[in-house]
Amino acid sequence: MNKKTIQGNETKKRIVDCARRLFVEKGYNNVTVDEIINEANSSKGGFYTHFKTKEDLIYSMVPMVDEAYSNFSKMNKNYENIVENISALIGYVFSAMENEIGLEFMSVIYSSQIKDLNTVRFLTSPEREYNNLLKSLIDEAKENKEICSDLSSEEIAMILTTCIRGVIYDWCLRKGSFQLADYGMKLISMILNQMKSIDKLSEGGIFDETPC
Repeated sequence: MNKKTIQGNETKKRIVDCARRLFVEKGYNNVTVDEIINEANSSKGGFYTHFKTKEDLIYSMVPMVDEAYSNFSKMNKNYENIVENISALIGYVFSAMENEIGLEFMSVIYSSQIKDLNTVRFLTSPEREYNNLLKSLIDEAKENKEICSDLSSEEIAMILTTCIRGVIYDWCLRKGSFQLADYGMKLISMILNQMKSIDKLSEGGIFDETPC
């Protein structure tokens, strides 16, 4: 890698780090490109070499959301069972989005994902830390017969993820009028309790309950 490429990568990282800090401190809509440039000690040319718009920065900030999952996995807490671990993971994520990442920034992320059909859907990427961590926990819960289901781990993860995204999206639509973590965990608890007795999901979308 030549010196010019290295410098370009360093500039891009500096811009992303400074923009991220400003977005958290002041709110996405209250930060201008000029502020980001000044904070990063860069130039407009340097900014637009890497990003077409301020919104384009969002695609470089997926790690900001995924850090919540990585931080959780490093906590090494002991849980009574794997289902409790899954519940704690999701609760931790809801709390991080509500209290650390914030309503405005999450609204921008979700908006950027659905405004254009050609937009790269990074929230649905199977390579994300969240998907790997959740699926591994579900695999373990099924092995321990804590989750009794003919559904695959991928299908169960998708059901939980759909619920999580739905709660977050509604939270954004309602401008944070309810406590994300409290309300979200009520729904997740209902689903996890149901998963303990699900045997299969019929073609019509109806759960047939069968004990393990």
